Amino acid sequence: ERMEAAITTLPVIDVSCFITNEDSDSKQRTHVIQQLHEACVATGFFLIKGYEAIVPRDTIEELFELMHRFFALPPRIKAACKGTENRGYFAIGEENLSTVYETLNEDVEGKELGDYKEGIDIGREITPTDPEYGQPFRKPNNWPDASVIGEDWKPKILAHFDCMTALGGVLANMIATTLDLPSNWFDDKMRNPMTVCRLLHYPPAPVSESRIGCGAHSDYGFCAILAQDDAGGLQLLNKQGEWVAITPVKNTLVVNIGDMLQRWTNNKFVSTVHRVINPSTSGRHRFSCPFFYEPNFDAIVECIPTCLAPGETAKFAPIKMGDHLHNMFHATF
Repeated sequence: ERMEAAITTLPVIDVSCFITNEDSDSKQRTHVIQQLHEACVATGFFLIKGYEAIVPRDTIEELFELMHRFFALPPRIKAACKGTENRGYFAIGEENLSTVYETLNEDVEGKELGDYKEGIDIGREITPTDPEYGQPFRKPNNWPDASVIGEDWKPKILAHFDCMTALGGVLANMIATTLDLPSNWFDDKMRNPMTVCRLLHYPPAPVSESRIGCGAHSDYGFCAILAQDDAGGLQLLNKQGEWVAITPVKNTLVVNIGDMLQRWTNNKFVSTVHRVINPSTSGRHRFSCPFFYEPNFDAIVECIPTCLAPGETAKFAPIKMGDHLHNMFHATF
């Protein structure tokens, strides 16, 4: 049985010198890149601060008000927002991430009932005139009725989506630099990214049930950027097989590496297994918003040349990003 380790914090990386000042001290930038590289190799999880020039702090605070507003709607109103393939509302139990790594979820009772969370997935807005309209992961969003949730809800969510997309681009440039690549190396792989903004609500777990909010899994794509409240519940599986509870740190965002970036780097960067435990004894509700910054559907993920030492071979065959995401999505819904 896996043990639960002590509560810990993640390294905090100040990204402001890559956002606000192109001519900032090269020593400072070199230090930040070194910090980023160490975090990506160690656990693939880290915190960032200094992002406010792209994602203003008040918009993050407003995001939680928007989440509270949506999840307080009657079930029938939320159900009307159901969609397909990473779009729209899903109710408690409809996603089951415990199926991804079954051996890591052996001690989870009620795992066959699905994750004890509800959410709504919002992708890049697409119109019927777009040539990609209707293709996999290019479906329209299914928005809540503006007359019920408020006329401001949709534009504010889309504004947050745009801010997070821009921040994802900065992180991709920084990650390229850590790999001794030109900073724009990922740009053509992210021209039409399959980005998804996921609003999540984890109710307190019923005392009579041993349910888990989000089963043990690793993220599928490039990276995720998480805004979370201070309820806690995020846990990482460390190299000793212990679940480590991560302490929320005010005014930071959590970033983690996904499976495709681990694959791109030939396992040099780590996509760490994690899960979410619902608040229970406190009676609190957890709200969080992961933003998945993903490559184009047709991006080919294959070993980056700078990640191969002399005489070393690639550990993975090339794969199309969209095919991988399609397979993982249908395995968990």
